[in-house]
Amino acid sequence: MTTSAVEPTKALPPRRAAFVREYLVDLNASRAARDVGYAAKSASVEGSRLLANAEVQAEITRQRAILMEQSNVTPEKIVAELAVIAFSDLGDYIRIHQDGTPSIELGNMPPGATRAIASLNTDATRTATGRQTAKIRIKLHDKQAALVSLAKIFGVMTGDGVNVNVSLGETSELEQFTVEELRQLVSKTHT
Repeated sequence: MTTSAVEPTKALPPRRAAFVREYLVDLNASRAARDVGYAAKSASVEGSRLLANAEVQAEITRQRAILMEQSNVTPEKIVAELAVIAFSDLGDYIRIHQDGTPSIELGNMPPGATRAIASLNTDATRTATGRQTAKIRIKLHDKQAALVSLAKIFGVMTGDGVNVNVSLGETSELEQFTVEELRQLVSKTHT
């Protein structure tokens, strides 16, 4: 999409244009209405009213398209990133030793697995005998939130329900796939 494709058809009045800019900061219509001068008591109503306005909606859509183009964000990239998080596997990051103790091993991760890591912390301490130890904590991004987002994008989830349609013939086909094969299928459909 080029910026010429997102030229405004009609300039918004300054207050509405300011509302659009403020709304796109955090998608909070009440806060945006307050910040552009609407009374705090009526900000919620005014924000809703402005969001229902066709010209305001058109400007929000136009501004979003500009932001996406400027930051090289595409719907496909968003879906691919959500899929990395949604289908991340803690087993890609840890190894369970024969004595049952776990250790974090980052050297054998699949490509792109680091994108699912929210944080990685190392705490170095000394034991009473003077031996230095390190505790490593790894936290992955919220898988459930990513799965919900993907389900909504693909129409699998609407409202509070989940709609999954698998025909009887497809279930036996799906059972034949390993987790890795399913990951590859998902990554192929999102790249």
